[in-house]
Amino acid sequence: MKQHKLLNQPLRYYLGYGLLVTLLTVPVFYLLVRRYHIRETDKFLWIQREKLVEKSIRTLQISEIPAWNQFNVEESILSDMGQMLENIFTTEDIFSERIRGYEPHRVLYSRVEIEGEKYILTIRSSIYEAKKILLWSVLTQLLLFVGLMAGIIIITHLIQGKLWQPFYQTLSMTEYFDIQQNEAPHFPSSDIQEFTQLNHALETLIGNHLQAYKILKDFSENASSEIQSPVAMFHSTLDMLLQLPGLADEQKGFIRTVHDESSQLVHMSNNLLLLTQMDNRQFTDTQLLNIADIVADSLSSLSKQAETANITIETYLIDRTLTLNANRKLVESLIENLTTNAIKHNTSNGRILATLHGNRLDIINTGIEQPLDNAVLFRRFGRMNRAAKGSGLGLAIVQQICSLYGWEIFYGFAGGMHRFALTFNDTPEFQKPDRLLT
Repeated sequence: MKQHKLLNQPLRYYLGYGLLVTLLTVPVFYLLVRRYHIRETDKFLWIQREKLVEKSIRTLQISEIPAWNQFNVEESILSDMGQMLENIFTTEDIFSERIRGYEPHRVLYSRVEIEGEKYILTIRSSIYEAKKILLWSVLTQLLLFVGLMAGIIIITHLIQGKLWQPFYQTLSMTEYFDIQQNEAPHFPSSDIQEFTQLNHALETLIGNHLQAYKILKDFSENASSEIQSPVAMFHSTLDMLLQLPGLADEQKGFIRTVHDESSQLVHMSNNLLLLTQMDNRQFTDTQLLNIADIVADSLSSLSKQAETANITIETYLIDRTLTLNANRKLVESLIENLTTNAIKHNTSNGRILATLHGNRLDIINTGIEQPLDNAVLFRRFGRMNRAAKGSGLGLAIVQQICSLYGWEIFYGFAGGMHRFALTFNDTPEFQKPDRLLT
């Protein structure tokens, strides 16, 4: 949808209203003035008729009519050809010697008697000059409208640059406000009541957000020691219990079950803490990282876990020159979660292929013989396989990290292989893989 400036919106209505008024008033003005002029001209012709009848027609003889017509330029006496009305006013174009062409005249045809015979007295008056004056009046009215609208446009733009300056300053300061700086912007004062109310509302809103952000940040910082420490202590205590001598197999089974669940609890608390920290934008420190080195280290650290599940990891780091400016902990977590997901949702004697080519990392693994549901794939606690152990947060963390840096993550399934393609966007558009490795 095309965007328009607020100040230009009323200007459109003003211009539309002015155009409508002009289209209505100019024709009405023309018709009223023309009608008034014709009425006054008809009055003049009638007065002239009364004067002629009183002074000359009453005493005129029939034999004198040709001389009378030759002497009078704008009046003439014609034979009565059966005119129905006594008096007729009409507008005719009559040839004028003065302009060597036809010009409009107002003409009166009036029946008169000369020596008992009926004749038609014609009196005409040119309305050419009056018509020109009327047309120029209409043109002047149009020019007045154009000048008025042009003045409104110019004044509007001058107002936009001066009157609305505090608003644009407030908008700019709000746009570049960074909640991590923990400092509310100081908006410029204005003598406009609406701008003052807007600034006050924004200051209140930002203040509330800063307070909420501080509470969340304090919680995430305290959670590391207040929640994770007791959980870690509980987990280590279970480790020691398992090593106690003299435990029956049934007791060891119960303790091992609790131990496995506590491991999940530790992993879940770590993931939740990581998500909270990302939501609060606490990973601001970045450094130049070599992606191939991080991929190799992560796969090496998870190799034992893969061996335990009889899963083979094959690594093809074709491009070792890719470097990105990012937070190391987040990048390591991203790759670790993708690899751990491929291990947990694999099959016995399965395979994992990790390839890095250009700016794309592919993690491909064997698994169930059907594609995963994209609707819940990256959702928090959206576990695709209830039988597999996990918190259901790994892929949610992957998507959160990708959203943070503008990277793209794509899932595909073909040839019995599940593929997660991660593109580290150095280009504006993400090109999805056209085929899956088999």
